[in-house]
Amino acid sequence: MPQSPFLTLDMLDKFLGLALPVGWNKDHPLTCPMGAEAPPMEGLKLPPFLVCVAEMDLIRDTAMEYYEAMKKGKKEVELFVSKGMAHSFYLNKVGVDTDPNISAQTDALICTVKEFIVKH
Repeated sequence: MPQSPFLTLDMLDKFLGLALPVGWNKDHPLTCPMGAEAPPMEGLKLPPFLVCVAEMDLIRDTAMEYYEAMKKGKKEVELFVSKGMAHSFYLNKVGVDTDPNISAQTDALICTVKEFIVKH
């Protein structure tokens, strides 16, 4: 997906830099289980995962790689895709309040997360 004034690859790298241990980048095993730094997936005991992806997200392909790596590693993983939505669409209060599609997609996302929590 293309970058936008609201989200660029440089911004994403900076956000990850705030969340990861000092000295790490996006290849940290927690954010890149399919990368060279990650331990073999098969040996890890992990809880069930719900991977939520916005169809038009700048990092959609990376999120799908993450999901596929979890599946390949025989982890219990579910996928939810918000059709036609961009990164963090649910945080746009104006959009949620005024656009019926964004509102419906936000409701569906929240419902899916709730159902996943109740199930597990």
